[in-house]
Amino acid sequence: MSDQTLPSLYAPKSSLRKAVPEWVTTLAVFLFLAFLPWMPILGWTDIFDSSNNFGLGNLAFVYAFTVAAVGFNLLVGFSGTLGLAVAGLFALGAYGTAVLSAPSGAREALAGYDWPFFLALPVVCVAAAIIGFIVGFPAARLKGFFLAIATLALGELIVTIIRLDEKVWSGLKTNGGTGKQVPQFRVPGLDRIQSVYMLSLGALFITMVAYVVLTNRRLGRTLKAVRDIDIATGPLGIPSTYYKLLAFGISAFAAAFGGAMWAQNSSFANPSAFKTRLLVFLLVVLIVGGLSHKWGPLIGAIFFIYFRQRFQDTQKLLFLFFGLTLLMAVLILPHGIAAIPKRIRDSRRGRQVQDWLEKQKWIERLQRRAQMLAGQ
Repeated sequence: MSDQTLPSLYAPKSSLRKAVPEWVTTLAVFLFLAFLPWMPILGWTDIFDSSNNFGLGNLAFVYAFTVAAVGFNLLVGFSGTLGLAVAGLFALGAYGTAVLSAPSGAREALAGYDWPFFLALPVVCVAAAIIGFIVGFPAARLKGFFLAIATLALGELIVTIIRLDEKVWSGLKTNGGTGKQVPQFRVPGLDRIQSVYMLSLGALFITMVAYVVLTNRRLGRTLKAVRDIDIATGPLGIPSTYYKLLAFGISAFAAAFGGAMWAQNSSFANPSAFKTRLLVFLLVVLIVGGLSHKWGPLIGAIFFIYFRQRFQDTQKLLFLFFGLTLLMAVLILPHGIAAIPKRIRDSRRGRQVQDWLEKQKWIERLQRRAQMLAGQ
């Protein structure tokens, strides 16, 4: 056996090590989060202390914002389309599920159509996806500033319709600008805050699985092609408009999904919560976490919720902090916090460490080879 066969002997193990951990670590993360309410190990930070309702509620907010940001990431990070209607679609998910699942005979602030929650949720999310798909037709022909303004106007229009209520259509039952009380869904055997936590975690799990499946297949590769070489997609036979519409629809679905989880945690939805600042918050989540990175939205949501709670008593300071954070992220970390490990690996010192580790592996392999030959 020649030395040239050594790489082939160990290549399967190396590729197996690279393939298995991604799924194993992802599953381990979600199992850890699922049992977190019964494992008070985050007591070192009062904001995410899972042993009390305050900490669990903040974690549920993290998951809700992550769900919306994952769809936003698919639209902006993969297709390169700057659609800014996410705040309005987030509001549609919150109000839509609240109105449809509320009891029909209740007082005005709580009255609805008495639908089961798990029927109202997919109906509202699919309706948001259809709206996103339809709006994508004219928006897909716009670029840059014009696209941003057009989609931002759509988000503001949705919030305005919610605020007008009976002046538009009495069947909306959004209670106008006063706000809407959100009926709470309870998971059997769990209290209110634990139910909200598990609902939000389930939404995050579904969203992340869908995101990984879609981006690792043809859709993800095609959206990247549309983003990077849009002018060449026509000669290549790629219908760029169709894929942009698909990205709009999926992003709208995820935004409404996240809005529904946010409403369950907040217990009360008010139009003022969906102003342009919500869009800014989601941009913070996306850009600080990392565009086009799987865990970027989750990292960004943790960052956002943590500092939002830290500065909740000083709103002006909060906006100043997030403004400076966005500026620093664009200048210093354009690919977000999630890209830091890759930057370390690609740095000169990181490559030196990797080369040293590879040499150590080859030394071990040669030693094993020598032992095998000695045994023969």
